[in-house]
Amino acid sequence: MKNVGKLVVVSVFLLLGAFAFSCGLADSGSGTAQLAGATPTPPANVASNSNAASNTSASASPSSGAIPDQVMGQSIKKKFVLGQDSLSEYGESPFDHATHALEKYSPDGNSVVACVECHHTDQPKSALKPPLLTSERDVTLTLDTWKVSKQKVSECRACHFQAGDVPDDKEMPIAKYTEGGKTTVKDLNNELAYHINCNTCHDAAFKLRPALKSKPGFATSKDCATCHVVTK
Repeated sequence: MKNVGKLVVVSVFLLLGAFAFSCGLADSGSGTAQLAGATPTPPANVASNSNAASNTSASASPSSGAIPDQVMGQSIKKKFVLGQDSLSEYGESPFDHATHALEKYSPDGNSVVACVECHHTDQPKSALKPPLLTSERDVTLTLDTWKVSKQKVSECRACHFQAGDVPDDKEMPIAKYTEGGKTTVKDLNNELAYHINCNTCHDAAFKLRPALKSKPGFATSKDCATCHVVTK
């Protein structure tokens, strides 16, 4: 794996406004301070990302809503808990991988979310868009390319470590953001990476489809307790 310390997130103004980072997601001991006005660019952009189109054609959304085991594959879990060894006082977050990977979960609800929206290192270097720098795969990851590849898909924690738990031979990626005209550098740890990826997409979906707020389990960046339901 290339030195993940080279992964530097460039400062941008988030179109959807500030995220509520005061709640910890998966790997924080005391929660993250709120980043108002601007936040780091997500590891992968939401529906506008051109990668989304490539994944849409690779796997159609099952009309029944049920995800057959043979579609997901024996090595892919349908549901799991993010950061099961987290230090968060708010509890941990369950994640439905099946729905996010195979159903039309783009912010506008019209397409399947590309695998590389989360697994952003699993694409060729030529496909990377700033601020992304690290490529671990020569072919863009989709359900179809995963089926014929023996290469393991990296987990978030492989690069975005838990705060205070960085291996001796690794470096924590950093996020750079501007707040009130002041530039701040912050560790892009596991908690912050989850918050950016999840909140960016959910806030975008809520802006486009406000009716989602009434859907059981749907949350925006302000609904911490909706996601943090797994208690210690």
